[in-house]
Amino acid sequence: MNLARRIQNRLKLYPKVSRVIKRNRFSYNEIEKKSIVSLLNNAEYTINTIIGFRGRPEFHASIIESFHNAFKYYQNKHPDNKHTFCLTFVEHSRETTSREKLQGQVNYLWTPGNIVDQYSRSFAYNFGVKYSNKAKYYLLHDLDILVKENFFEELFNNLGSHKCMQPYGKKRVLYMSKELSEKVLKKEVDYNTFSENTPGVSPPKILGSKGGSILVEHDLYYKIGGFDPEIFWGYATEDQFFWEKLLIVNGDVPFADNPPIDMFHMWHPLTIASNPFLGAMNHYFKEFKTMPQIRKLKIIELQHNSFTANS
Repeated sequence: MNLARRIQNRLKLYPKVSRVIKRNRFSYNEIEKKSIVSLLNNAEYTINTIIGFRGRPEFHASIIESFHNAFKYYQNKHPDNKHTFCLTFVEHSRETTSREKLQGQVNYLWTPGNIVDQYSRSFAYNFGVKYSNKAKYYLLHDLDILVKENFFEELFNNLGSHKCMQPYGKKRVLYMSKELSEKVLKKEVDYNTFSENTPGVSPPKILGSKGGSILVEHDLYYKIGGFDPEIFWGYATEDQFFWEKLLIVNGDVPFADNPPIDMFHMWHPLTIASNPFLGAMNHYFKEFKTMPQIRKLKIIELQHNSFTANS
């Protein structure tokens, strides 16, 4: 049997994307009844930074401090501005392992999740958007990426009238070595002084990242149906799928290059090999990219209806 036939037979194992979405559909409201939603208040904000996570408690204090310092820096520099910020942690896990540590410092949401036991960033982000504070923009951000204290200052300089943005410059997040990450966590060095030329800091091998952090206006997030937990969990291509939907509906996803914003990824062991379904998920993403535009819009409408049901 030739290679093309073997590949064709293998792809027959996978149902179509639309069938997967319908088969794995769930009720957010039913899951919310089993979850914990502890908000600091019920206010609406300019930016709600939402961090989905499971475990990695060693990063919690640093990322909270990183964003709180950025909030304070902007507000101290612009005392008369009307922009407001909040920070939301969404723990997608079997147990509320971080509740005692986080509750009272940030908005804390705990949820057992949807269709699988594996951690799903897609689900955590969607759950955070639906059940934490409403905001003009949502910043969907990874737990292991630090921002400088001038982050919001530079973000608003970049944002203008854009409805979404990859909020870092030069199409990359900068990576810190294991040794430098440990020093940052111990507060032996100040990452606010770092640049891509700092020893122990390096860009990724391939530029054009689609993950790590993305800013999306409230209405646009709902219009594209949010992330896609019916398809993606564990280590997966959910960021690329989300980006593709933004391009289809919004037409553009700019990077923050004026001025370029630096973010710093803290070292941790790789998790890429831990998802046995990654091959199928990559297939669904490729299938979506090759669909005619009208079919892509139908998939987005399907996800929009699912995400907004009972909102």
